[in-house]
Amino acid sequence: MLKVKFTRYVTLYPVLGLLSTVYTPAFSIMPICNSSIYCVGELLHKVQLSRVYSDSKTFVDLKLIQTENETLADFSKLMHDTNKNPSREQLTNFVDAHFLEGDELSNWMPPDFDPEPPILDQIIDPKLKQFAKNVIGIWAKLGRKVDPDVAKNPDRYSFLYIPNGFIVPGGRFKEIYYWDSFWMVRGLLISNMTQTAKGMIENLLYLVDKLGYIPNGSRKYYLGRSQPPLLAAMVSSYFEATGDLSWLAQHLSTVEKELQYWLDKKKVIVKFNDKKYVLLRYLADENGNGPRPESYYEDYTNALELPVEQREDFYLEMKSAAESGWDFSTRWFVTAGDVVGHLTDVHATRILPVDLNAIFAGALELAGDFRSRLKDRREAKKWYSLAKYWRSAIDHVMWDPVDGVWYDYDAQAKAPRRHFYPSCATPLWSGAVDKSAAPAYAEKLVKYLLHSGGLDFPGGIPSSVLYSGEQWDYPNAWPPMQSILIGGLDRSGNKDARALAKEQAKIWIRANYIGYSTWQKMFEKYSAVQPGHQGSGGEYKVQDGFGWTNGVALEFLQRYGDEMSVDEQITSLPYVRQIR
Repeated sequence: MLKVKFTRYVTLYPVLGLLSTVYTPAFSIMPICNSSIYCVGELLHKVQLSRVYSDSKTFVDLKLIQTENETLADFSKLMHDTNKNPSREQLTNFVDAHFLEGDELSNWMPPDFDPEPPILDQIIDPKLKQFAKNVIGIWAKLGRKVDPDVAKNPDRYSFLYIPNGFIVPGGRFKEIYYWDSFWMVRGLLISNMTQTAKGMIENLLYLVDKLGYIPNGSRKYYLGRSQPPLLAAMVSSYFEATGDLSWLAQHLSTVEKELQYWLDKKKVIVKFNDKKYVLLRYLADENGNGPRPESYYEDYTNALELPVEQREDFYLEMKSAAESGWDFSTRWFVTAGDVVGHLTDVHATRILPVDLNAIFAGALELAGDFRSRLKDRREAKKWYSLAKYWRSAIDHVMWDPVDGVWYDYDAQAKAPRRHFYPSCATPLWSGAVDKSAAPAYAEKLVKYLLHSGGLDFPGGIPSSVLYSGEQWDYPNAWPPMQSILIGGLDRSGNKDARALAKEQAKIWIRANYIGYSTWQKMFEKYSAVQPGHQGSGGEYKVQDGFGWTNGVALEFLQRYGDEMSVDEQITSLPYVRQIR
């Protein structure tokens, strides 16, 4: 793993002197999971490697019947009686006797569920109107509430208690996830479910207040890693929908705590064209050893391909890549030449991602906006200055004026990562480009996209044009990437970019419509080559539900529903392949 020790140079940047005055945390942040049941230890190792469950996540989601100490004492006896080599059957019997399927959640009907919100009146096509109504109806099926016993007996669960009812993504994902929540909150607001959206955001704020940051998801085994920092954007969406200034004032310091976490834990300095720039990268807590508990078997067996001394670094790289939400993709593979690579080639900690830094720059600007709203101009200026700095660093290090695109940057190779990923449009989407300059950037980006091959598919925009067998690569098309690329083009103010955005939104909505009409499901990811079909690859089967898919579909229907028909042929732009 790249051991980047760049923070000693931070004094070279006067603007970063602001970091000590913006917010100073009064607590230790970034705790890791030390549970000898759910995160580390011989019990976890034996059960996961014996494949008591085919999905590694199943075991670490179970509830303890007895205390942790009692369970470990019984396991110690089993190990003694079997000479430290229990059979799979013995381990299965042990798990059955000591664990229950997690009953930490109960079904919950959101109190503000509205089966026919005003958005339906904006959709002109009767088929799409019914489709939107069906999607909105799914919110009622995905509502959950945490059992109070989780707060009373936290050692019996892997679940991290959160106080409000919330929407789960769906399928095997029975907890709240950080970046998923952004598109779910957007979808809930569009669905006129303002109270539920508020509760979702307040759950995340609760985690920041308790932990100092938002974990990947609300499970102990996700501690030590986060996900793309979209909390400020969620707060902004809610405030725009409600204008609730007192709520904003109540929670703003918590939003700032989370930004400080990223500044404290994820920043690096890179030298580019003889100048040094501060940017962010994904980096899980280096004190957390071993495989990811929810993918223990997969990580452990992959690590066997590496020398013993490299395995802990591999585990850290996998956790850091998981922090990106893109788990996994060629985006994090570092290989020689044109070799696609394998999971053992994941080196996420040396890559400075466009989307992470653009989302963060946007969040810094929003923090300035929030302070400005509260008439705290002095604090607003600090955040605005930091946002301006971050936009400049992105522009200098990541923007390629010849290719006309933002690339991820390899800090060790000191070179851009010249591959197509839809995350390349994030600076336009997140507001990390000055509004006056956005049309010019978008004009170049459109030319790049049309030659990239990434927009040539009838089922949506794939996460890459490289096939690796991983789920965040071709041919999989993911809802958040449609939102980011399409939303970025539309927001840019460039005429051609906005036309391209509309056409791609039509393709995506049609694919979602086909999938729902055929299977009555909304999938976590889709095939870019077979409209409406579920995606493939990765560590688990495709899940349905699905929180962020619903949110993105509603976002596009709100934006384009007054001019979109499911039967319309996509012919106005010749570079989009005809759907047959």
